[in-house]
Amino acid sequence: MSQTAATLTWEAVEHAGSYAYSVDEGDEQVIAEPSLTLSDLKPATVYTVRVKSLAADAGYSDSKWASVEVKTLEEDPGRPTGYTVYPMDPIVVSNQYNLLNAYIRAISDSGEYAVGVDNTLGDPTSFVWEKSTGKYTVLDPGEHDGCSAYDVNDDGIIVGSVSGSDYEKPAWLDFKNGGTWQLLPDNGMSKSFYPSFAVGIANDGTIGGQVLTKLPDGSERCVPCVWKNKQLDQSQFEIPQSGDDLMYGCFLYGMSDDGRVLAGWQDWGVGARSPAVWVDGKMTRIYGESGENVDWVFEGVAVSVSPDGRYVTGYWMPEDAGSVVGFVYDVTTGEKTEINNQGVTVTDAGRVYSVGYSGFGGYIWENGQDRPLESLFEGLDGKFASEVSPEVGSDGMLESCYAVSRDEKVLGGCFVYSAFGTALQYPSIVVFE
Repeated sequence: MSQTAATLTWEAVEHAGSYAYSVDEGDEQVIAEPSLTLSDLKPATVYTVRVKSLAADAGYSDSKWASVEVKTLEEDPGRPTGYTVYPMDPIVVSNQYNLLNAYIRAISDSGEYAVGVDNTLGDPTSFVWEKSTGKYTVLDPGEHDGCSAYDVNDDGIIVGSVSGSDYEKPAWLDFKNGGTWQLLPDNGMSKSFYPSFAVGIANDGTIGGQVLTKLPDGSERCVPCVWKNKQLDQSQFEIPQSGDDLMYGCFLYGMSDDGRVLAGWQDWGVGARSPAVWVDGKMTRIYGESGENVDWVFEGVAVSVSPDGRYVTGYWMPEDAGSVVGFVYDVTTGEKTEINNQGVTVTDAGRVYSVGYSGFGGYIWENGQDRPLESLFEGLDGKFASEVSPEVGSDGMLESCYAVSRDEKVLGGCFVYSAFGTALQYPSIVVFE
């Protein structure tokens, strides 16, 4: 049974040579087998189907009519029938900009904008994609050496940072209205190894991030913050007392839509990193909670927060595991669920998009089960908005998803191509239609 088709089967009748049927008392049709498929039906509609057997020879009689009602499924307005792929062409862009290993980092709630950054080589280079035009625009850092775009809202306000040889400062840009990068207030301190930046922006304009902060013992470390009306506010956050317990401080990766939940990592004094979440300013380490044997909590990161702030996903390295393990953390209950791959973005429903090594092997985790990212596109009509130079050995199809719109109609991440003897990532977006 589907929205537009129904299949009926029945037991074969002895001595029947064929079968007759009609739909809603329409014309009789004759079929040879005891089954039929009706097509071109209307969704959410009841049909009356009559069936009888037709005798094989004169020694037997036709059966009486038997009838049954069938109802097609409700039409699902959210079910996509096709998709369009928007790849960025490496051959074209890398000739002009420092974009050699980049991906889509964030998508606005409605899917109208997407941003990404490449900070692998040289000064960071960022870009924005617009759904209305389907085009990528590389952002101008202005008077700074580089810029990093970490998030964007539906108004086209981009947040991230601008940087030079010895600083990284939080900044924002009104892309929709042709603005340039503007600095956000910080604590007036800057060190190259202690970056300050904005990591998320809500549609109401609330911005979350981190700034270099002087602790009570006089040391300087990175500490979470928010900006309300573009004004720095650290009043809700618990400021660590001593820098001895925090070699680098914190590093943030994601924020809920209302700015209440921030996710990233918090360092220990020995340099090990523990995935952490800040809820209304209070920090909780997801792993390495006790502080004992923290040297084995290596590169643990809480990468993404669901828009509603309930779920956090990321990855960590268990002791003697030899590889990272993904996780989903329920902020409301404190429950942790480990998954096979590195979680990089999570939805309000707790659905996790995860990736493998170097952007290969995109997966979706849901209700305890993994399935390949490519399963989303099965049975749908796909097309490409533009062609990628064949020299890269890829058509530009999305291979790993790093960001989704809130309704999951726009997916962004990367495709993988080979160059310089290694696998590189390049931005790709899929829009379901």
